[in-house]
Amino acid sequence: MTIKTYLSSEEIQAIIDKASCLRDKVIISFYADTGCRVSELLKVKPEHIDLENKVVLIPHLKRGIRKRCPTCKKSAGRSQKFCSKCGSDLRNVFAEGIEERSRLINIGDATCSIVMQYIESARPKEYLIDITRQRIYGIVRELAAAIGIKGKAILNPDSGKKHFVHPHSFRDSLAISWLSVVGTDVSKQKALQEHLGHLSFNTTMRYNKLTPENVKRVADEVRKARSINATNR
Repeated sequence: MTIKTYLSSEEIQAIIDKASCLRDKVIISFYADTGCRVSELLKVKPEHIDLENKVVLIPHLKRGIRKRCPTCKKSAGRSQKFCSKCGSDLRNVFAEGIEERSRLINIGDATCSIVMQYIESARPKEYLIDITRQRIYGIVRELAAAIGIKGKAILNPDSGKKHFVHPHSFRDSLAISWLSVVGTDVSKQKALQEHLGHLSFNTTMRYNKLTPENVKRVADEVRKARSINATNR
């Protein structure tokens, strides 16, 4: 049995190649190249993309930012369980508000080329991709199945559950590849944080859990040092 926690570069390229229309190629290429969230692509407008300089402005709206204590009205974080001022229970209080922010990231030559062809042929009006979130999930799942990745093939190491390939799978794959390339260089790890739009560096580093190959490599080094089940290389 093969345990898959993320899509390989070869699988992603196969999915792009399998797409039968430019729009679907743009969707997959954009997710794979930028690692943007599923909702972020749906907010990108043609004027957000600078094909000459190969950069795109990724807009991001985040809802449910802060809670407000119903007793003393003090503001609290959305995950906070009790008010720091009066001690009131906030577990049943829903976070409100909207945080607006954006980030400017680069896109590769291949993605630029596909996006340029799509804009010239489809001439999108307000948004680059004007379909529903649900339809994007469907497109991704259908294309993954078309190259042989069918059903719930991706394992979540945290929950132990498997799920279908979905847009976030491309974000996972980019993050894993990035961390594998930069190794322990913290400045380049933090560049990934900026690229993905994470507020917390800890969120970025959680992607290390999806790379059992890295864990195996270190474990094999330890086994070799201890002469226990050492792997001959």
